[in-house]
Amino acid sequence: MGLLQRFKEYLAEDDTDETDLDSEEETEEEAEEADAEKADEEGSEEVAEEPAKKAAEDAARKKAGKAEKTAKKVVEKPAEQAEEESDEQDKPEKKSKKKRSLKSWFKKLYAETDDEGWDYDARIRRDVELHQEIISAKRGYSDRKAAQDCVEQLVDATYQSEDLKREYKLVTAYLVDIQKIEELPPNMARDVMETAQRIEMVDKNRSSYLQSENLLPMDQFNRLMRLENEVVDTIRSLNAMEMRDNMLKNDMGYLEGEKEDLKYMRREFKDSIARTKGVITTVLIIFILSLLSLAGVAVIGKTNVLLPALIMAAVVSLAFALSYTHYVDLKNEIKVTDAKIRRAVSLLNTVKAKYIQNASTIDYIYEKYNIHDSKELEYDWELYNKMVHDAMKYSQANTDYRVYCDDLVDKLKKAGVNDPLVWPRQTAALLDKREMVEIKHGLNTRRQKLREQLAVCEKISDNAKATLRAIADSDSELEGYIKEILASYKISLND
Repeated sequence: MGLLQRFKEYLAEDDTDETDLDSEEETEEEAEEADAEKADEEGSEEVAEEPAKKAAEDAARKKAGKAEKTAKKVVEKPAEQAEEESDEQDKPEKKSKKKRSLKSWFKKLYAETDDEGWDYDARIRRDVELHQEIISAKRGYSDRKAAQDCVEQLVDATYQSEDLKREYKLVTAYLVDIQKIEELPPNMARDVMETAQRIEMVDKNRSSYLQSENLLPMDQFNRLMRLENEVVDTIRSLNAMEMRDNMLKNDMGYLEGEKEDLKYMRREFKDSIARTKGVITTVLIIFILSLLSLAGVAVIGKTNVLLPALIMAAVVSLAFALSYTHYVDLKNEIKVTDAKIRRAVSLLNTVKAKYIQNASTIDYIYEKYNIHDSKELEYDWELYNKMVHDAMKYSQANTDYRVYCDDLVDKLKKAGVNDPLVWPRQTAALLDKREMVEIKHGLNTRRQKLREQLAVCEKISDNAKATLRAIADSDSELEGYIKEILASYKISLND
C-alpha cells in the first residue's frame, strides 16, 4: 500500500476506541522508556563500566517523584475545582491522545521501512550532531577571525609606535640643539650671527637674480644664444634695410605720381591738338567762302576786289601759320611727355625690384629671429644680455651661499649641535629670538601630540596582547597560529 492510502485509512478509523488508546499509551510509554535508555547510553559513554541497574533505579525514582508531586497537587486542590478541571481536561486529553496516536502511527510507518532516512530518532540525532558541528565550526572561525583582527591591531600599533618614537627622538634632538645654540659663548654666537647674516644677504641676491630668468621665453633665449655672434651686425644691417625700405616706398610713391601727371599732360596735349585742328579747318573754310564771295561780287558787280582779297588772304595766312605752329609745338610736347613717361616707368620698375629684394631680406630676418621689427630685436637683445649677466651673478651668489652655509655648519658642529644642516635654512631664527621662540613652541607642541599618540598606541597594543593571550590560553591550536604570525613580524606577546 502507498503512503497516501495508509494515511487515508488512518483518518477513517474511530479515534474514540479505548483499546486503541490503551495500546497507543503503552506504545508511547515504551517509546519514552526506549528514548530515556538511549539518552542514558549516550550521556554515559565515559562511565560505561557502571551497571545498568543503577540507571533503571534512577529512572524509577524520577517517575515515583513525579507521581508524588502530581498526587500532592491533586490533594491540595478543592473538590469543586478538581471536578471543573476534570471536565475541562477531558477534551485536551483526547486531543493529546490523538496526537500521540498520530505520532506513534508515523513511527510505526517509519519502522516498517528499511531506509534509515525514515527513522525519526536517527534523523533527530543526525540533525543535532550536524548543528553542533556547525556551531563548533562557526565558533572556531570566529575565534580565528578575532585572533587575526587582534594581530593586525597589534602589528599596526607596534609599527606606528616605532615611527612615533623615532619622530619623538628627532623633535627632542631639535630642542636640545636649540638649547645649545642659545647657550653659545658670546664670541662664537657673534660669529654664527655674522655668518647667518651673510647667508641671508646672499640668498636675497639669489632671489633677485632669479627674477630675470623669465624675461624672455626659453625658445627666444636659446635662439639668441645660438646667434649671439651675429645679433649685433644683424641689428645694424636691419636698421639700414628698414630705412632703405622706407626710402624705396617713398620713391615708388613719387615716381607713381609723376607718371600719372605725365599721362594727364599727354591727354591735355592731345585735346589741344584736336582743338587746333578744328581752328585750322574753320579758317580754311572761312577763307574759301570769302574768296568765293569776292569772286562773285567781282563778276556780278564788275568791281575791283583785289585789295579786300589781299587783306583777307593775309589775315587767313597769319591765322593758319599761328595754328599750324601751335599744332607742331603740341606734337613735340607729346613726344617729350611720352619719353618722360617711359623713363618714369623704367625708374619705377627699378625701384620696385629693389624694394621687393629689400623686403624679402627683411622678412627673412624677421622670421629668423622671430621678431616684427629691429626695435624688438634690440629689446630682446638687451633682455638676453641681462639674463646672461644675472645668470652669472646667480652662479657666483650660489657659490658664495654654499660656502657660507658650509661655514655655518662647521661652526655649529664645533658647538656640539647634533643636526647643524637644518640651520642654514633657518637663519631667521638665529638672527631673531622671536623666531626661535616660535620654533621652540612648535616643537614642544609636536612633542606633546607625539606623547598622546604613543599613549594611544600603547593602549591599543596592550588590549590586543591581552585578548590574544586569552584566546591562546583557551585554544592550543590558536596559540600556535598566533605565535607563528607574530614571529613573522618579530613581535612577542610577553614584551
